[in-house]
Amino acid sequence: MCGRFGYTIIKLKDGTEKWIRLIQGTQVFDIQKVEDTFRRSPNFEYYPSSIAPVIHSLSNHGENTLELMQWGVQPNWSSKPIFNTREERLFSTSFWSGAAKNNRCIIPATFFNEWKSEKGTKIKYKIYPKSGESFCFAGIWGEIPNPSHQKFWFSILTQEGNSLMKEVHNSGGNQGRQPVHLTEDCWENWLDPRIKEENQIRKLIQSYPSEFIIAEPEINEPMLF
Repeated sequence: MCGRFGYTIIKLKDGTEKWIRLIQGTQVFDIQKVEDTFRRSPNFEYYPSSIAPVIHSLSNHGENTLELMQWGVQPNWSSKPIFNTREERLFSTSFWSGAAKNNRCIIPATFFNEWKSEKGTKIKYKIYPKSGESFCFAGIWGEIPNPSHQKFWFSILTQEGNSLMKEVHNSGGNQGRQPVHLTEDCWENWLDPRIKEENQIRKLIQSYPSEFIIAEPEINEPMLF
């Protein structure tokens, strides 16, 4: 995880769009521009290497903004692109810890997808919060070396999955993982560039139980092994 995510309507459980307050009032985006940015994506789904809207801090201005970034990056030390980052390894190397301390971001989403292995096929599941609120995935970002088009990349943090996610995400090299979801009380601190200590950052990374989510099969999209 995570191999695909998207959105329908970005709303919290009370029907409001409270997360927009993180970018409201900036000089770069207004609410209408934010909505237009999300609606530019065909089918409202994002895949590795695609371009998605990401919220991050403008450290020099003390503001938060929304910017289009490429999902994934291939550092010169990696043999393949990296789209997700295990939160357990976030401070294991200078590459990851530098982004964790200086370049944290939030990726809004209504759902994400996983594929469950069942009787020789892989069934696509749609996972979303039971309450009706939106996911706010914890992420990190950086500049793409020698960019041809897109300037910035982002990676979604993942953690050990709850029991439901281990049941659904039951195959592959990263089986049993789930994206890190930030609760509303953590948003501002996650984006705050002044927070740089490892223990402060780790306190913002929490898990969520099976009861928090619904996982529904989309049986019209089976995949053969």
